[in-house]
Amino acid sequence: MILADLLSGQKAGITRKCLDALIDSYPSDTRRFLRKEKSRFANPVGQTYREEVERLFEAFVNDEADKMNSALDAILRVRAIQDFSPSGAVGFLFEFKKVIRNALQEKGSGNGTSVLVQDVDEKLDRLLLTGFEIYSKRREKIFDLRANEIKRQVARLLERANLVCEIPDTVPDLGNHNTE
Repeated sequence: MILADLLSGQKAGITRKCLDALIDSYPSDTRRFLRKEKSRFANPVGQTYREEVERLFEAFVNDEADKMNSALDAILRVRAIQDFSPSGAVGFLFEFKKVIRNALQEKGSGNGTSVLVQDVDEKLDRLLLTGFEIYSKRREKIFDLRANEIKRQVARLLERANLVCEIPDTVPDLGNHNTE
């Protein structure tokens, strides 16, 4: 039985619980804002989360790895910028896993669902590892950008203080110093 068929009627509940797990990782004032404000312009983070959690679910049940990675990247990009810890950034995927497993188990143990649950567990574990990898790459990129900006700032300060001078492209001719 196809995963999309089994979970077709549960998309709203699964995505809501996953979105709640994402939002619950924020302080209470931020949680209220992310849940309440629906405007894309007033709440771009909340809007990104809502859209990408749905895309992640759809890609997961339809086994579309590229779309899954794209949705995960969009979510984790926000969390990397917001300086979440690695476990905090990808922690919502544990809730995603739990909710999907529970939904599958509610369908019963017949019809090959036990084999499907095992396959889904493996797929969710790979998704979690991919999430850590994506988050790590995003954090690395942020650190590179910060380091490069600091280098530029230091170079500008040294130039302003006249502590840096240009090195000429050509070496001046110092004459022939042979003693022969």
